[in-house]
Amino acid sequence: MAIELPKDKSAFLLKFIKPEYEDSFVEGKLYMNTLKYFIDLEKESGIRGVGDAYEASAVYSDLKASLINPDTREVLVDGKIAKLNFHSIERVNTPVFCMFAVDKDVLKVVSADKDYVYTIAHLEKTELEQLIKDFGNNMYVLDAFEFASRIKRKCEDLNILCKMNKVEYHDFSKNYESRIRKYQDLESVNVCFIKDDFFKCQNEYRILLDNVYSETPYVLDIGDISDIATKFKITDFFNGELRIALNRRNLDI
Repeated sequence: MAIELPKDKSAFLLKFIKPEYEDSFVEGKLYMNTLKYFIDLEKESGIRGVGDAYEASAVYSDLKASLINPDTREVLVDGKIAKLNFHSIERVNTPVFCMFAVDKDVLKVVSADKDYVYTIAHLEKTELEQLIKDFGNNMYVLDAFEFASRIKRKCEDLNILCKMNKVEYHDFSKNYESRIRKYQDLESVNVCFIKDDFFKCQNEYRILLDNVYSETPYVLDIGDISDIATKFKITDFFNGELRIALNRRNLDI
């Protein structure tokens, strides 16, 4: 009988990071850019990857539109719009901390016994190459539960509303009803967890500070995390040789 890993649990979180920022990261100083930073990054560079012009945006495709005289209701122009997007000016100033989720979408089960499920982390070659192109080959592996717990405790001390979740990926060339419903409140933090399928290889898990708005990067200091962070190369983690043992009790399977 095939073993299915739970959909809502990450075994680990990966933080891709440049070597010059390692020390401050291990000290627990979490550098959080705003969503607007990623919007501007794509607009200025013209490159999608780290940057995303549609962050926290309502995105519609292939629309019919009319320009109407408000006084006479006369239709002045009829036409089609290939793509339309808009966002809350305030919401895009939300600080965000982005990571890679090691979960069912990247873990392959290779064997199991009564106590553990043994897995390997797998990405397609093109996906792995894209990650390294966008982020470099340097990263840290984090204990997902303990890392999240420390962030929650710090946010509670600072009266910060913290939202953690995995990103949902959608085909932005289609107007799915389930996605459109989430666009009804552009002030909602839920809009910040929707991205285009183009970014799917990033398998992103993100942490947002819901009631913090800033025009500059925000640093959340949660204290030393060297006990729960292990340095790795992306290529070594996804080479198919590293066995990841998952405790059945923690997975509830």
